[in-house]
Amino acid sequence: MRVLDSLIVTVALLLCGNDSFVLADMIPIFPSGSITIAEGSGFLAFLNPSGGVELPPLASATGQWIHCSVGINNVQYSLDSDQIHRIGEKTTVERYDPVRCGIRVKTLQKALESKWTLYGTDTAGEGRTGVLELTVLSPKLIEELNVTASGTLSSATINCPDKDSARYCRIVDADQNVYESCTKSVDLTQQLSHFWCHSLFWGAMAERITKINLYVEENDRDVTTTLEETEDHIVLSCQYRSSVSLCRALSEADNRQLLLIDGHLSGRYSAYNTKISKGTCSLEIKKPLAPSDAGVWRIYQQVNPNDYTGCVFDVKNRRMPRARIIRTRGSAKAAYRPELAATSIEIFHDPRSSSATTTQLTCEVPYEIDYCYLSGPTGSDHTPQRFDRLKSLGMCRFEVTNITSGMWACGVNDLDGAEDRLTYYNVSVYQQPGRPVTDQLTASTGDREQRLLCRTILDLPIDICRFVDPSGEVHGLSDQMKPSAEARYRYHGKGLREGECGLEIAEMHDKDFGQWKCVFKVRNREYEIRMDVVEEALSVGAIIGISIGATIVIGIIGFFVYRKMNRRYSGPTYTVSSSMTNVSNGSHQS
Repeated sequence: MRVLDSLIVTVALLLCGNDSFVLADMIPIFPSGSITIAEGSGFLAFLNPSGGVELPPLASATGQWIHCSVGINNVQYSLDSDQIHRIGEKTTVERYDPVRCGIRVKTLQKALESKWTLYGTDTAGEGRTGVLELTVLSPKLIEELNVTASGTLSSATINCPDKDSARYCRIVDADQNVYESCTKSVDLTQQLSHFWCHSLFWGAMAERITKINLYVEENDRDVTTTLEETEDHIVLSCQYRSSVSLCRALSEADNRQLLLIDGHLSGRYSAYNTKISKGTCSLEIKKPLAPSDAGVWRIYQQVNPNDYTGCVFDVKNRRMPRARIIRTRGSAKAAYRPELAATSIEIFHDPRSSSATTTQLTCEVPYEIDYCYLSGPTGSDHTPQRFDRLKSLGMCRFEVTNITSGMWACGVNDLDGAEDRLTYYNVSVYQQPGRPVTDQLTASTGDREQRLLCRTILDLPIDICRFVDPSGEVHGLSDQMKPSAEARYRYHGKGLREGECGLEIAEMHDKDFGQWKCVFKVRNREYEIRMDVVEEALSVGAIIGISIGATIVIGIIGFFVYRKMNRRYSGPTYTVSSSMTNVSNGSHQS
């Protein structure tokens, strides 16, 4: 009997790990008796006599336990105090709280994957035991990842590490744009780009963040341009580093394109020494050159429908004379000279729309480019698109988001490093897609066929057109409707499809004078443009003319009146009779 009692005491000690001499009972563990956790993460667990997965109220556990410990790999750790136990180099174990028999584990390592046992002794002296079966996952903990993309591609795909086992991913780029996915296709516009992948894995609460550095290799399609001239021909050749799939030549003078396949001949043009397998595309032009042969030629190699590269040639001479303009970098406004021509560009950006407007600006030169840039009214420079491909074509292309009004300049320089050559764009951004052609109409009552016209920018087609007169009456108009002969309001313009909304007034009435509204619908949104109809008054010239005429008339009348009133006096008039013929005129003598 004494031997049996000793055995019971020994088993109780092993199970309880405390001073209790009572055999421990098995009870559930919160949140579960089996936990899967990611390596490096943490978890919590405690004995839950009430069972279930719901967290019991703290009051029900108050004073329930007098001793608590945990057994890990045959080593027992006391949980009766706030002592923190370090297991291995990284993992720490501490008690759950002063009233529950449980653990808080941080930075769990794979080596501790096993069955963990919680031992507790309640206030009644009874032992309680809970077994926790622990599975530790070991995802790759990659803090920084370098990815290389070929320069022959226009885009590359960013993949988060262990994306197949991740529960959720989001990718953040250098501009803090967030993409809710474990993969992201990006355009290869620069040699080095940075991305951050935030991933959530089963068994881990915190995100795992991996920095991805995307490097773009040197483009293995860099090209060599040669222009040879013999007595009979001019030969344009574009040599690539690798084989090509399709070559074509374009004459900028008349927009002709020629397909270049070795051995083809068409009139004065032949595909001379074109060897696609060796990356050579050549065009031979027979002399004498036609007027359309002189100028800029480009030979293209199509990588995909939206991506190409190639060479540029100036057939007239090896290097077209360039008007050099000295420019200070970053200040297109300061470099602008009034005598320089600028290409006018009209942009419509509705402030009511949340979507961005993208504008493409391109400058071209007849020689290979060393660098290029785009400066706006504020002086900030923009990065060109696919410059590594297009520079050998003499092309520089930019995509500007929500462009602003003002003068923009594209600066280009060649391999010789002379002064920059500038192309100017006068950009006008409108907040509505139309403008008045007739700002103000001046007319008189009774005038016939008076016209008001508003027009969309960019020739955007109009869905609905109507005019609102000064009294508020609405007049719907269309070039598809034929008004009756007695109708006073008719459609005027080239047509709604051409973007013109106009009104013709057959005969002006008093009610037509005032402010009109041209209301049109474009892209499912309505816009209105105000214009005034003003009653014609006597002009200043007419008033002056009338005044001068009146002055002349008054002067003439006054002149005759003056002459009548101021005629010279010559004395009374006498009638000589016969009886007076003998009267002497001599003087009286005494």
